[in-house]
Amino acid sequence: VVKQQVNTTCKCHGVSGSCTVKTCWLQLAPFHSVGNILKRKYENSVQAFSHTNKATGKTQLAKQRVNGAGNGLLTPGGLTSLRRGELVYMEESPSFCKRSRYSPGTRGRVCSKDGSCESICCGRGYNVQRRQVKRACHCEVIWCCKVKCKECTEEEEIYMCK
Repeated sequence: VVKQQVNTTCKCHGVSGSCTVKTCWLQLAPFHSVGNILKRKYENSVQAFSHTNKATGKTQLAKQRVNGAGNGLLTPGGLTSLRRGELVYMEESPSFCKRSRYSPGTRGRVCSKDGSCESICCGRGYNVQRRQVKRACHCEVIWCCKVKCKECTEEEEIYMCK
């Protein structure tokens, strides 16, 4: 995807806007556009299976063919070839919400109330803890090279997944 999104960008150099020298380079697409394409591919990914072609004896990757009725049911015995550029997976991803051998889970994980708690906590909600924190405040620069600060105590809220 990154390679496919590379663009050639050129700039002209010369007196009064003339193009006596033209400089060109390859430029990567903006990160968010590459991310959007990858996210779309991920959301439309298909499960692939190892399949031996009886005619050639070669093992190939294939996906199960869905019947034309649009109800998600598989065609009897139906495997079809994968399309070039299609994102595939061999087995289902483990759930990262619950503790497993793949993940410590999200229970007790710190999240951001305004942004990430709902998705990170897997819909289980979150607890709020309040604590006193000492921080440097009212800082002054003394002469050239010294900074003098007072210590202030603030109350801080921490959000943790249930």
